[in-house]
Amino acid sequence: MSYIKEKRIFERIPVPNVFGMIEARGIRKDISIINACSGGMCIAGVAVPIGTVVRLHIDNPEENQNKISLYCKVVWAESNNGSSLSGLALLNTNRILFERELESYGRILEAVVMER
Repeated sequence: MSYIKEKRIFERIPVPNVFGMIEARGIRKDISIINACSGGMCIAGVAVPIGTVVRLHIDNPEENQNKISLYCKVVWAESNNGSSLSGLALLNTNRILFERELESYGRILEAVVMER
């Protein structure tokens, strides 16, 4: 039996009913978020090669017309029986330029935790 060391720093939070879209290399695909944490998320709906930088647009429950737009890097991916999952690490390290987006993303996570 092999042992796989957990590399995540933050607790993963299941995130039901949060949808969005990713853009990579001129292609746009709809996705759903499976779980998330402060450093990234797991998405379903599209196979994206590891190392690809994508722009993630998340539906913002706080503001119906605005989307949260974040840059992410694909750090793992798997496909089984037509189902694809990818792990994204947030790249928006410039907290000044992406302050609104990161705050909105944080509020989504807080709301999910409160509903548990």
